[in-house]
Amino acid sequence: MNSSNQSDHQGLRNLSNKSDDVAAYYDEWAADYDQTLAQWRYEAPGQAAARLGALLDPGSVILDAGCGTGLSGQALVDAGFSTIDGIDVSRRSLDVATRRGIYRSVQHVDMQKLPLPCEDDSYDGLVCIGVLTYLPDTLATLREFCRVVRPGGAMVVTQRTDVFKERDYPAVLTQLESRGLIRDPQVSDPQPYLPENEEFGDEVMVHYITCRTAD
Repeated sequence: MNSSNQSDHQGLRNLSNKSDDVAAYYDEWAADYDQTLAQWRYEAPGQAAARLGALLDPGSVILDAGCGTGLSGQALVDAGFSTIDGIDVSRRSLDVATRRGIYRSVQHVDMQKLPLPCEDDSYDGLVCIGVLTYLPDTLATLREFCRVVRPGGAMVVTQRTDVFKERDYPAVLTQLESRGLIRDPQVSDPQPYLPENEEFGDEVMVHYITCRTAD
């Protein structure tokens, strides 16, 4: 696959939400994923890691939910974190992530199948970057994230602006807060997502959603 030919990865914006389709797409892409995302000026991992770093100390235990090839894990390490577990649906992406040598553990997980294979309150923090688009039940997913993050922990997740509106994220966050699962939810203004990708460009951007799990 020619990593300089961005057309190799067309269809990303409207990729199926079926777990098998997502796994197959990212399995095929794993070998040159990092290079392609660099060409598209993908900054979400670093942006999310910085936001989490403002809320948690470096000794915190973090779950990288949908870790892919480990770009978000590397950003967490660069932000000062050292104990990180990764889960993802793409086995080939996990192979790449493992070779980075930055994760305490990596595990193949279909995140549409809840509950996740994690104990209650087992993490101080969680990031989920570029993944929630493929997880249609937003409320159930974020509720599950709250289960695995200890009270008073922190989460940073992203969602594309088009999907954020379609799935009414403000209402979901209000519901989670009213149920006593999160506090202090913050939603960023739209930020660049994949500015050099012809399918996204300036049309589809990303929101960073940051919150504490309720004490």
